[in-house]
Amino acid sequence: MRPSAVVSAIFALCCCMGLSQAEIINKSVKRSWDLTRHVAKSQVDITFADDAASVKTYEVAIPLYLDEHLALLTAKADKNVALDVVKGKLDATKQAQLYTVHLKSPIAKGDEGSLKIISHYSRVMVPYPAEITQAEDQLVMFTAQHLFLSPYATTTQTTRVKLASSRVEQYSELAPVSLKGTTLTYGPYADVAAYGSLAFAKSLVVHFKNHAPFMTMTTLTKEIEVSLWGRVSTEEVVDLSHSGAVLKGGFSRFDYMQMPSASFRQFTATLPKDVLNVYYRDQIGNITTSRMRQTTSRTELELNARFPLFGGWKTQYYLGYSVPTQTVLFRSGETYKLEMDFSTCIDGASVDDLTLKVILPEGARNIKVHVPFSVDVQGETTRQTYLDTAMVGRPVVILKKTNVVAQHNVPFTVTFEYPSRFLYREPLLLIGGFFAFFVVCMVLFRLDLSLTKAAVSTSPKAKVE
Repeated sequence: MRPSAVVSAIFALCCCMGLSQAEIINKSVKRSWDLTRHVAKSQVDITFADDAASVKTYEVAIPLYLDEHLALLTAKADKNVALDVVKGKLDATKQAQLYTVHLKSPIAKGDEGSLKIISHYSRVMVPYPAEITQAEDQLVMFTAQHLFLSPYATTTQTTRVKLASSRVEQYSELAPVSLKGTTLTYGPYADVAAYGSLAFAKSLVVHFKNHAPFMTMTTLTKEIEVSLWGRVSTEEVVDLSHSGAVLKGGFSRFDYMQMPSASFRQFTATLPKDVLNVYYRDQIGNITTSRMRQTTSRTELELNARFPLFGGWKTQYYLGYSVPTQTVLFRSGETYKLEMDFSTCIDGASVDDLTLKVILPEGARNIKVHVPFSVDVQGETTRQTYLDTAMVGRPVVILKKTNVVAQHNVPFTVTFEYPSRFLYREPLLLIGGFFAFFVVCMVLFRLDLSLTKAAVSTSPKAKVE
């Protein structure tokens, strides 16, 4: 076969493949927005089919103005089977970012498949007005598209928006639309072309009351220190802020007792069941009331700050705890696997910038890290502490990620090898150090460091009458 014929055949094959993918039809799309918290959640239930070819992958399109706030995107098939999602190309003409969902098994030609696309967005509910007094309600503005953006044609679709309260100042009235209580429903809409949503960019606008805690950690540094001889210690250093409408005017304790308004002072930390040595300290000491209770599966630490946090207010605190090594570190020969939670233990908090450090024992090697989602930066360094060798030190795994939400707080693993001969190195150093110390003390006590010797009397002792 001539080269030109080969090229033509390959080109024709690619065209056929592109055509088969383009013939995917969304039979039904049911989309819901959950705006009851400060992090928006979108869930899209999709039923699709392709009458021309089998389907192995499915493309998801996110508008660029939402994609820059996207914290997490997951996909599930029937029976909540998790699917792999890979970030694809940026379609500048459509102003959309594409993500490819890889199906576990191909959907046969003509058969219907189903997907559940779940995404979380931070800082998409903008306070409006941006400043309020203590007595005013916090109103936020949310902007999206009332039609589902998709590279495939859609037969029928609906969108439901769950609001934080029934007070709605304004919403886009695109028939058919209805508002009942705290639920706003758009649709059904029939026969929407591929990328048909682009004709209605930012068409869904809702202005409503939201007094949910806008609990945002601007920075979080989490350190996990592994000890093979007792406990694994964790400490979180947090810069916490209220990212809602900024408080203007003075603060009145009396008015706050009557109506807390858009503020928060209580937050809960979910800790492991076998937690030990829990401590908390804020900027001016420890003026926070705390209560800890244990359940069969976890330990809950309730913290009540003396002063509430209003919009624009910030604070910094340290929270630390330990767990027995055998509950989180598993051994197989000379291979160890550490399993810990990735993000903060504070419920409902989002993190702008997270730095996670895992400090391993000196001598650890062949370190492998597995995180169930992508991170922005992954690196290694060393740290010297007590009984460490100056030229070696302890290996430190560093992970960094921005735009972290509560759904990121899932277990991650660090696997490393640790030779058995190193296991008793530090205890032997301690024993040797104490032994050397006592030997030196014995020698010093037996040394005569005086300049002259005392005279020894040779006369017999006088008798005592």
